Amino acid sequence: MRVLVMGAGAIGSAVGGFMSLAGHDVVLIGRESHMSAIARDGLRITGIWGEHRACRLQVCTQVVDVPYSHFDWVFITVKSYDTASAARTILPVVAPDTLVCSYQNGLGNAETIAGVFGWSRTVGARAIYGVRVCEPGWIEITVIAQPTALGVYSADAPVERVRAMAQTMNDAGIPTVYTEEIATVLWAKVAYNCALNPLSALLDVPYGKLLEAEDTRVMMGEIVRELYATAAARHVVLKPSTAEEYIHHLFEDLIPPTAAHYASMREDFKLGRRTEIDALNGAIARMGAESGVACPTNALLTRLVHAWELLHR
Repeated sequence: MRVLVMGAGAIGSAVGGFMSLAGHDVVLIGRESHMSAIARDGLRITGIWGEHRACRLQVCTQVVDVPYSHFDWVFITVKSYDTASAARTILPVVAPDTLVCSYQNGLGNAETIAGVFGWSRTVGARAIYGVRVCEPGWIEITVIAQPTALGVYSADAPVERVRAMAQTMNDAGIPTVYTEEIATVLWAKVAYNCALNPLSALLDVPYGKLLEAEDTRVMMGEIVRELYATAAARHVVLKPSTAEEYIHHLFEDLIPPTAAHYASMREDFKLGRRTEIDALNGAIARMGAESGVACPTNALLTRLVHAWELLHR
């Protein structure tokens, strides 16, 4: 199988690295320092999925240097705010039968990709595992909550190809399953991220601390209720079926095991990077407005994060 990873940072390198180790023909497009190190020494992979070195990867820093004009799959792993640019950039190497997968955080990425390639060729992915770049050419797999889920949005999408890819990735060492509810599982992940990421970053506390103050518990509840109301207005089926059930699950089951964990958005703050708030709380506020649902808490947190970005450049 011939695979392109567009935006091969931490998680994109993991996908490409394990697919390459399994014998597939993989091209990575990423930053110069990381790509140069991989070209020289291969991709070093450490962490919970074992010690590996992927030496057959082909690397580029721009699409014009990609050695092929046709791929079976493209994984877009850029930050959500770069999705539109990435989708347009890869057009020269996307054939009529290429499937394009949004392997990203947040909402709106699949819609952006489908706007370029159509829903029948757009694949969604819900990935809940952690990867960090230790240094150029070296990534570490740090944690996994559940297997990655792949799924399609359109009745005329090639479901069997996507099922086969999920199995292929699983066989390659990336725990992966196929789901018929890709929107449901993506929104569940977004609910978790929306409730925790901006508050952890803005207040500079780990997730467990957010349970200790009544004000933050109330805000997390408001975030989830607004998200559920927005999903209902857009006919997205969520599990569990009610906001109150999810809030209980969040407080009692999801936060305690990760009580010491800080949001990745906090790291964005520390490094002066742009955040993905517009694909998280910002997306809920925007979609809510489009659907006639008021989302004041999600909107306020979005504004506060944008203000932080602007004032701390």
